[in-house]
Amino acid sequence: MTENTLAHFCKRYRYTGQVLAGAYSPELKKSLSQAIVHLEGLGKIGSPIIPYIAAWRAEGGHIWYEYTGPRLHRLLGTKTAALSDAVRTNIITRYLYKTHKNPPSVDRIIRDRQQLDRMRDALRRRAERGGAVEAVYEFDVNGKPLWLKDLARIESHERDGIVLSYGSLINVTKEMRLEERLFELQGELSFHKDNLELLVAERTKDLRQAQLDVVRRLAQAAACRDGDTGSHIKRLSRYCAILGRSAGLSKKANWILFHAVPMHDIGKLGIDDSILRKPGPLSFQEFEVIKSHCQVGAELLQESSSSLLQVARSIALTHHERWDGSGYPQGLARLQIPLASRITSICDVFDALTSERPYKPAWRFEDAVHEVKRLKNIYFDPKLVDLFEKNIPKIKRVCQSPL
Repeated sequence: MTENTLAHFCKRYRYTGQVLAGAYSPELKKSLSQAIVHLEGLGKIGSPIIPYIAAWRAEGGHIWYEYTGPRLHRLLGTKTAALSDAVRTNIITRYLYKTHKNPPSVDRIIRDRQQLDRMRDALRRRAERGGAVEAVYEFDVNGKPLWLKDLARIESHERDGIVLSYGSLINVTKEMRLEERLFELQGELSFHKDNLELLVAERTKDLRQAQLDVVRRLAQAAACRDGDTGSHIKRLSRYCAILGRSAGLSKKANWILFHAVPMHDIGKLGIDDSILRKPGPLSFQEFEVIKSHCQVGAELLQESSSSLLQVARSIALTHHERWDGSGYPQGLARLQIPLASRITSICDVFDALTSERPYKPAWRFEDAVHEVKRLKNIYFDPKLVDLFEKNIPKIKRVCQSPL
């Protein structure tokens, strides 16, 4: 290309690049000039694509533009010669565009200009190796955001030490505003979701606390009917929690057992005081009435979706069943008896023995332990009795602690 031809070319296509006037190969110059003519034709037919050709030296340095159409000048308010500086100074953030997602989304890797400058060479090397680059850029034009999606084909000319980027820019400002708004809405929804979950958690905690409060009051009422001040059910819960943990119950299951056990005798609310508080021996008919408290308690606690009340109902119904099948009200034996009831049975008898009653004095701790061991394989699950013995120090601390 002669000087006159170059001058004419520069004037016609507003060329202000470096390659055509530099000491580069004729092949590179011919390829570049043909590409500029082609891209100029695209602009004249009103293509929505905003083409450009950028260049940089393979060994590094600033990028410059070999070609930019008039539309890009109007959008950015600058000329081709100043475009590279405009890109460096006007860009606010760089967004990597992820096309492999469905639907495609923008991965917000926000980098300031200093970060971009530091990463410039690495980004170019990556583009050179991959042969293409895809990104979305946000510009600040007269105080308003302008979003341009960049799709570029990278072409390396090793002989000349030049890399060309044949790019196509698309104005995606409307789409990105929607994307930004969606991102904001997602943030707001996430905030409200977190608040709702917190509110639900607080309400659930309040409801659970209210449920436990009702449970404690009902259990206390039943205990008072039986002449107890409430210390029995407090110790019983602690004994059962020790034995339940040793038996391998999960933290949640043991929590339920701890709070369900106090309702084991809730059916006594339906037993007449003349029988319930009789100081002497009970007649056969009176004992049959006493035995009915298991069924009465189960009926009081039935038809509940609460795990706590379901376990409480099972304990209320079966805590007087015996390992050998001689218990009541159903005559269940061995593993037919629910684990919670087998645990409760041992702890209930032990606490009854070590507590003073209208009809008997409290037994010595050692004598009560001996009685539990004696009833192994008769009243009680032998494995649970072994665990009870294993936990004697903990049981003793509960038995001797003031409540």
